[in-house]
Formats: sequence, structure tokens, C-alpha cells
Amino acid sequence: MPRWYVLLSQCFGCAVIEDAWHYFLHRLLHHKRIYKYIHKVHHEFVAPFGMQAEYAHPLETLILGAGFFIGIMVFCNHLILLWAWVICRLLETIDVHSGYDIPLNPLHLVPFYAGARFHDFHHMNFIGNYASTFTWWDKLFGTDSQYNSYREKLEKQECMVEKKTK
Repeated sequence: MPRWYVLLSQCFGCAVIEDAWHYFLHRLLHHKRIYKYIHKVHHEFVAPFGMQAEYAHPLETLILGAGFFIGIMVFCNHLILLWAWVICRLLETIDVHSGYDIPLNPLHLVPFYAGARFHDFHHMNFIGNYASTFTWWDKLFGTDSQYNSYREKLEKQECMVEKKTK
């Protein structure tokens, strides 16, 4: 059995690998020539919920799902890693599709974790926020710019409401 910290670091490594795979191929699936044939099925739900995360075209499941196994092939030295990675990945996927940004969510302790708000905007807007777990690819390529503008607009509106109620 690997030690808990080794298992945790291997799961993190799997998440980093899967996130890179997911970002670039998810972005490709949003290309106007491909989107309507494959990825549009997943976007039938504008307001996602947990179990809807797995609702996708079979080709999308194969394309994006392949990223899940790359980290396993790189790091796997024990069956427990496979099970730990399955649990981590499902918890993260259901969390970002839950529609709830729970304030005390322990996943928010993970640096650059995207979360439900980030992914909800993707389902609402269809453009940007392509990463599955982390925000760094979207920041690096500027595909989170519409989300950032949207968040700034919401924060200004909240400030205006607070000023009016005082």
C-alpha cells in the first residue's frame, strides 16, 4: 500500500494531467464545426446538476474520458490509486456540475480549483471556462475573460444593492 501522502500526490498528478487533456480537447469540442454533432448533447442542460455531469455523447465520453486514464498509466503502482482517483474525479465532476458553490467545500482548499460557479458560467455562456478542475489553462489562454467580466458585473450590482439597503 502506498502511503497516504504518496497517494494524495499521485491523485493530484492525475488531476493535473487530466485537466490539461480536458482543457484542450473540451475547447476543441466547442469548435463550430464539431460542437453541434458531439458536445451539444452535454450542453442540453443550461443549469447543470450533479448526475448530469456524465450525460454526454458517446464520442465525447471516449475523447474526454481518455484523459482520466493517462495519469493512471503514468503513476499507477497499486490498485488503490485507481480507486482513489475514481473517487476524486467523480467527486470533483459532480461538485462542478452541482449548481451549488458550498462555502465550506474542502475542494476550495485546492489551489486554482475551479468549482461550481466557474463551470456553471460555462454551461450558461457556452464559451470559455473549458478546464475540468483547475483555472490555470483558462487564465493562461484568456478563455476566462468573459467569466471575469461577468463576476465583476455581479460584484458591482451587489455593492449597489448593499448601498441602497443601508
